[in-house]
Amino acid sequence: MERRVKKNRKLNRNGKIFIGSIMIFMIALCYFTIEMKKENEAFAIKNQDSSRVNQQEQAEWKIEKKDPKKIEHVTVHNDNNDKALGEKESNPKQEEISKNTGEEKEGIVQDSEQELETAPSQQIMEEQVEDQANTPQGLRVGKVVYLTFDDGPHPVSEEILRLLKKYNAKATFFMLEPNIKHYPDAVKQMVEDGHSVAAHGVSHEVSKVYRSPASFAGEMEMALQYIEELTNVKSRLIRAPYGSKPYITPAFKAASDAKKYILWDWNIDSTDWKLTNGQYVERVIQATEALEGKQPLVVLLHEKPTTVEYLEKLLIYYHDNGYEMEAITETMEPIQFR
Repeated sequence: MERRVKKNRKLNRNGKIFIGSIMIFMIALCYFTIEMKKENEAFAIKNQDSSRVNQQEQAEWKIEKKDPKKIEHVTVHNDNNDKALGEKESNPKQEEISKNTGEEKEGIVQDSEQELETAPSQQIMEEQVEDQANTPQGLRVGKVVYLTFDDGPHPVSEEILRLLKKYNAKATFFMLEPNIKHYPDAVKQMVEDGHSVAAHGVSHEVSKVYRSPASFAGEMEMALQYIEELTNVKSRLIRAPYGSKPYITPAFKAASDAKKYILWDWNIDSTDWKLTNGQYVERVIQATEALEGKQPLVVLLHEKPTTVEYLEKLLIYYHDNGYEMEAITETMEPIQFR
């Protein structure tokens, strides 16, 4: 009996040990399970934070790329009341302060850039204006024609001016001093209508005008002075009677240059002084079409009744074919015979 009791006690003690071991194992298992769960949660939170940071950096990069001057601050919160990524905080005062600060910074940047851009631009424009004032401008090539009339003024000058105005044409008049004195009103009207006035000498006789370089320069000076007295236009444009070749030798050219005169010839000779039946018009048209786009078109005409009789036909051709008829100016490089 006693042996049986001892045996039962032993079994009870062993059972308690077994049960205790099981309980300890269960407690340890629960502990490790809890710890593993905590670590997993911590790892998940870390990954989530890293993902949000990356999204924030991407959002800021996109904003900066869209407008480098305007980089909005993107705030990321980790609590449950977070706003959507990329939204601004809802603090009105902070928004207002940030907005005003941003506008001030943007204004400063824009003002600074405008100053940097304006200063060089203004300087370049001023230099261009100065260059245009001092640099001779080339004659235009293409649908532009420069009509010139020699030997006037004349009783037909009034009709020439009327036709030129009708077709919105400007021209240049190389005039003789005696004729200027006989028809001063025509010269004044030329200036009033926007044409260029120039000198063609006094005598128009080879033996007189080309007697010496001094006589040539003297005749041009007399004509130009009378034009200035009559119109207050101080012109330096001149044309040698019968053209510069062969009469204007280096000595004659030097005398002209000493007076700062600008000597003009032509490259389309109408020969209207010879073709008195209007054939000069077709001659000029043919020469115009041959030279268009290759050379400036400077046409020689004369203030003669037979020229005026057919002049409108020539003006109609230029007008209907899209030519601009312009006057010669002192800023242009002159056409001269070589």
